[in-house]
Amino acid sequence: MKKYIYQDSRTAYLVIEPEADINNSLSMNMMKNNKIQCLLDMEYRYIDNNIALYYKIQGLQCLKEYIGEYNLDYNMTRQLYLDIVQAVINGEEFFLNENSYVLDLEYIYWDKKSKRAKLCCVPEWHGDFQKDIKKLSEDIIIYINHSDKAAEKFIYGIYGLISDNGFITSDIKSYIKEFKKDETVNNKHSNCNTQKAPAKTIKPDTLNNGYNKISRQYILNIDKISIPFSNYKKGKINICISDICSKVEENSYKISVGRNKKCNIVFPFGFISRYHALIHISDGKIYIEDTDSVNGTYINGQKIPANVKTLCSNSDIISFAGINCCVIVK
Repeated sequence: MKKYIYQDSRTAYLVIEPEADINNSLSMNMMKNNKIQCLLDMEYRYIDNNIALYYKIQGLQCLKEYIGEYNLDYNMTRQLYLDIVQAVINGEEFFLNENSYVLDLEYIYWDKKSKRAKLCCVPEWHGDFQKDIKKLSEDIIIYINHSDKAAEKFIYGIYGLISDNGFITSDIKSYIKEFKKDETVNNKHSNCNTQKAPAKTIKPDTLNNGYNKISRQYILNIDKISIPFSNYKKGKINICISDICSKVEENSYKISVGRNKKCNIVFPFGFISRYHALIHISDGKIYIEDTDSVNGTYINGQKIPANVKTLCSNSDIISFAGINCCVIVK
């Protein structure tokens, strides 16, 4: 699919030349005869007997260029996903397939006056909405303003949602509606004799360059450089496992790891499964169990089988889908 920018005496266009003649398709007829909210207005012309689609971009800026100048904050990120959802919903009324939207930063345009996004819909384009919006979200994470905690929390929540198979557009809409940017996470510790321990969330405002005072025996020493926050490149985070574990029975404890807030250790990133793994302490030995996560759990670079307790030794490197931790037994 060829694209370029064309400017005449009156307006500017994003021009796309499809690989096939789509002039008589139902979706093409719908787009020719209607202006659809959240979509770039489109007209068509023939060049050397081949159809070309002209999308009006006068007064708009390519999203990739725009966010290259300004880091994405919470309001803009939220509005972008609202407009994507609205475009899909509006398109359904005109028999436009969700796979017809080109979810790429170079094909999405931003109206600085209305602070709204406009999408490019190519009739009969065979994209993959679920894969494309995941890739778009990965690109957005790069440009997100990581000092804006609400934006950071929002985009990682979106990415977590769309990383799971089977999501639908209404799931994104519900997430946006229910998202509370001012909600905080309780990070207080409890003792091992409690049956339910609060979560320890790994997020920017919990990171520090020093080491916590550790008086317990089992430490999870997390390498900060493996956590995808650009503000924090070096250093370690020490989590005293015994402070946050759940007692199962005498001399036996369990620690859950995942992005769900109910886990004992919470990594709020989309590549971490909701319930990613379990750490077991039993009779002085420590075991790692992957709970059928999407991106896997590794010990010293070797992927461990799902739903099997695997013995772990002192100084072993545990990797939860790329987040590296060293087990320290004192």
